[in-house]
Amino acid sequence: MASLQSNERLPAAQLDILQEQLLRSTLESARRRIPAYRALRLPERNLRRHLQELPIISKNDLLTRRREFYPVPGLERAWSIKGMTSGTTGTPLKILRSLDSVIWENAFLQRHWAWSGYKPGMRRATLRGDAIAPVEQTSPPFWFFNRADNQLLLSSRHLRPPYIDQIISRIRAFRPHLLQAYPSTAFELASYVQRKGERLDIPFVYTGSEMLYPYQREVISSALNTRIMDFYGMAERVAFATECEYGRYHVNSEYSYVEIVDDTGQATRDEGYVVGTTFHNHTMPLVRYRLSDRSRWLDGACPCGRTYPLIEPVAGKFEDVVLGSAGHPISPSIVTFAFKGLQHIEKSQVAQVGDGVWEIRVVSGPGFTAEDRAALVNNIHAMVDPGLAVRIVERADIPRTASGKYRWVINEWKSNPYGEINR
Repeated sequence: MASLQSNERLPAAQLDILQEQLLRSTLESARRRIPAYRALRLPERNLRRHLQELPIISKNDLLTRRREFYPVPGLERAWSIKGMTSGTTGTPLKILRSLDSVIWENAFLQRHWAWSGYKPGMRRATLRGDAIAPVEQTSPPFWFFNRADNQLLLSSRHLRPPYIDQIISRIRAFRPHLLQAYPSTAFELASYVQRKGERLDIPFVYTGSEMLYPYQREVISSALNTRIMDFYGMAERVAFATECEYGRYHVNSEYSYVEIVDDTGQATRDEGYVVGTTFHNHTMPLVRYRLSDRSRWLDGACPCGRTYPLIEPVAGKFEDVVLGSAGHPISPSIVTFAFKGLQHIEKSQVAQVGDGVWEIRVVSGPGFTAEDRAALVNNIHAMVDPGLAVRIVERADIPRTASGKYRWVINEWKSNPYGEINR
């Protein structure tokens, strides 16, 4: 942890040297353990340049060419930890992890917490996908106290009346320094507090594992009287970017080697796909693994003084980008403008169900009327795309995925051309 903190302000040249060392170790492990890299030759210098000669792989390669990209039989360690991607795009993926990589992951997370002044032993609450209490449970506790870490784990499956009031009371009594949450769970909590005309004081909220939309950030920051510190990561653990106190996202240089490439796989300074090479999982090294997430590099230095490269907030999984009436991708952040100022909507989901056809699913609150429905449709036509066919569908609830995540934008159109990107 101390060594990680000392890396934050290293000159760029020293970070380059550190990356070369970590990359060499990863590629040596890949050559020993992964059949696809058995013939890999490593030059004595300029490894990062040499890396560009290796093929970019994707989730589809791991699913369909398992014998090439998983450890050689006999080299899969008995104590390897099996991690699963959440499968939010329909196809879960098993990743083998070393114990060391799990320890490193926790160290990187704790360093990010330290950016808010957190120290081990301080009060921390967690509101993510953990199975804390059965869904059918109707009486408290809807939480569990981890005494060893001074951590209060809360059931996100009970963020609804009448249970949510008891969860809020427990958070108030606990007074955490920070709350770990999905953007969607923090937003549900904050929205409820806001609707009641109350405020819940939590100094810092750490969000991750989902897209954090501007409308969510606004409500969470206000209702919880908090500073949000978002992070970008994934189950494959090939990239990690953390938001600092100035709202900038820093790519953690000693976590992995990150590239941003265009549709042809060439490096770009424009928006492109995130490609990462892991540094710490020597059980199953992933080399030049392309994600379906998109971002771009930012120039300049951050006022926080940390010397890590800067990127734009990641734009989310591209296969879930909804398309306009002319077939063009529309950023979910643009869609959020159609919901601003609307009342009586407790939860929503934007789904593309056909060519130029959107279905807006809403869990309506008291007072939701035909005027609200019409206003939402009008807003989408005025602020997003006038040519869309939009229908509003009221739902009793919008379920989360099995891992407890919530997909606000989802493309269910079977002919979605962007759904082929990462297959």
